[in-house]
Amino acid sequence: GMSHSQWNELTSNPFYPMTNKCIQGEYAPASTYKIITAIAGLEEGVIDEESSLFCPGYLKYGGREYRCWKKNGHGHVKVVDALTQSCDVFFYQVGQKLGVDRLAWYATAFGLGSVTGIDLDHESAGLIPTAAWKKRETGISWQRGETLSVSIGQGYNLVTPLQMLVGTSAVANGGTLYRPMILGVIETAEGEVVKRGIPEVIGKLPISKYNLDLVKKGLWNVVNSNRGTARQIKINGIDISGKTGTAQVYS
Repeated sequence: GMSHSQWNELTSNPFYPMTNKCIQGEYAPASTYKIITAIAGLEEGVIDEESSLFCPGYLKYGGREYRCWKKNGHGHVKVVDALTQSCDVFFYQVGQKLGVDRLAWYATAFGLGSVTGIDLDHESAGLIPTAAWKKRETGISWQRGETLSVSIGQGYNLVTPLQMLVGTSAVANGGTLYRPMILGVIETAEGEVVKRGIPEVIGKLPISKYNLDLVKKGLWNVVNSNRGTARQIKINGIDISGKTGTAQVYS
């Protein structure tokens, strides 16, 4: 079917066209991870609906500045506004209070760091870091400053796009995690149903309805608020929620 040179061109292509990036690509989730940090913070009681944290555009920690994407800062923000405007400094502070291991527990409950179980071969698991993982893999103890990066979806975090889709769908549907399916239905030429794909529940998000509604309000504002980071995709007559995320990567 193809020559050696054609095959080599495909396998050496820096964009990896032979890789199914939806299930095999492992990427930093970036600010989409703030959904998890918000859920963890609310459920663990380190913040509530009225908690107001100040963002001057950076957070000083350990002799360095961890910057917010908005140079001049967001001022005083609560969790719904922090999601709406994707305030890094708000989530740095929440992550700092939680610690990496509590963040990891919620990320794992969200379905990150493990295969989704979709009926496709060679699915990647991704990586959700913990203090014990880093010590085991590198021999170096976890540094608290690293938690700041993890809390906004950077650092050692690696997820597949499908994992984020499954977790975000659970937020949208009220908290139920489903195994993603390829098969809808198989029918004969006469229209007789031979087999039908049956939705399979694989978990529940560990979040109360009250806190889930707060997060969903923030995600709705992302698109529909004048300050939302995805306001440009708003379509009149169609109700859209979302979360932006811009990862810092290098190779």
